Amino acid sequence: MSKVSVIVPVYNVEQYIKRCLKSILDQSWQDFEILCVDDCGQDQSISIIEQMQKEYPQKIKILYGEQNMGLGAARDRGIKAASGKYIAFIDSDDYLKRNFLETYMHAAQKKDADIIVGGYIRDVNGKLSKTPIDVNDDTFVWMNVSACTKVYKRKFLEDNHLSFYGVRRYEDEGFMYRCLACHPVVELMAYSGYYYYMNSESITRSSKSDRTGIVKEYFQTVNKLADTVKCDRETQPLLNYCLVSGLTANMLYNGQGCGGKKMKELYIQYNKLLNKIDRDICKNKYIALKYLKSEPAKKRYTTWLILRLRKIGLDRLLFFLVSRI
Repeated sequence: MSKVSVIVPVYNVEQYIKRCLKSILDQSWQDFEILCVDDCGQDQSISIIEQMQKEYPQKIKILYGEQNMGLGAARDRGIKAASGKYIAFIDSDDYLKRNFLETYMHAAQKKDADIIVGGYIRDVNGKLSKTPIDVNDDTFVWMNVSACTKVYKRKFLEDNHLSFYGVRRYEDEGFMYRCLACHPVVELMAYSGYYYYMNSESITRSSKSDRTGIVKEYFQTVNKLADTVKCDRETQPLLNYCLVSGLTANMLYNGQGCGGKKMKELYIQYNKLLNKIDRDICKNKYIALKYLKSEPAKKRYTTWLILRLRKIGLDRLLFFLVSRI
């Protein structure tokens, strides 16, 4: 059996951490270690883990922290401490099917893959919905950037010096695009064994807050990726599309109700970034609706529409209307 290092960042999750760890401990594939990375929360999460560690001392390791560093830095600490041949990331409020590791490991050995990719099941307060997966669509891995629905060969990450660079927000996008630019051997599975938990109350609170700061953080992430991640001629247009699609989605969702003044400021930065990524982005073949079937239809059509409006100089008007909602 191949050992898997399961990295679990821990920050204020006392309600969920026991469920998360129990779902790992109950795996049918038992060759693993759990690295719980303490990100210095204020609740009893670490105390709960310490109690579980007494029962499973060979399985659970705690990497104590001195200060809160954010999700990206916590995962990076886990990568450095990992001893397994493979690495998996599990967010501490999520949980796994019992055969998650076994299914991924069989797929990894079948192709000696660097990255094994599956889908996930969204859990909104007990209401479950599964993401569809087309194993014949090579672009799926670009559309599904979550680090947690994948298992990685540790040697691949180390040989290519891949990490999350301590990023606090949008850490998955940067990590995955850098991974894919290194031409990994990818095994895509029609399997969903990762439960992604979402609390409807926190979603509602988020939708009512001013999120322009989030848009600006995403701009910074995309700007850095545009400078540092370079692909070959075949995949560069795909990366460009992903970056632009993320920008438009952020402007529409997180720019809602921000007001005309703030939207004007955001649009200036947005326009500069689009030109930096690709001045001819409207000619990118992936804009066409016949491509990228793995991307949610709503996002695909929205990106197509906004870039068509941009071509005739009307995208600014749409964003202004969004800012007034």
